[in-house]
Amino acid sequence: MYKVDIHSNRETVKDALYQLDVAIKIARRDKDKLLCIITGYGSHNTSHKIKIAIEEKLEEYVNNKFIKSWIRGNELDIFNKKYQEFPNNHKIPNEDKNVRNPGAIYISL
Repeated sequence: MYKVDIHSNRETVKDALYQLDVAIKIARRDKDKLLCIITGYGSHNTSHKIKIAIEEKLEEYVNNKFIKSWIRGNELDIFNKKYQEFPNNHKIPNEDKNVRNPGAIYISL
């Protein structure tokens, strides 16, 4: 699983969306089926704008079949239907499943 932290350097929304695209391309190049993007919780400065923009872009990517699916870290629950239907959910590390970080987004490529 490829993991990228895009909220640590006070990026703008434009920078964050660019980093998302680069991360997807790198993960695909490396033949990873799962990508983890750390967006932050969305409660500080511009991180809420970044998180919202990333989620909107991911929905667009799902609709255009550029990615298979995405899920927030706080939705990693075996009883959650979205988690059950998430492709490659078995590739998410157990320690990530136990933490359920709302600042993380998992993307199935």
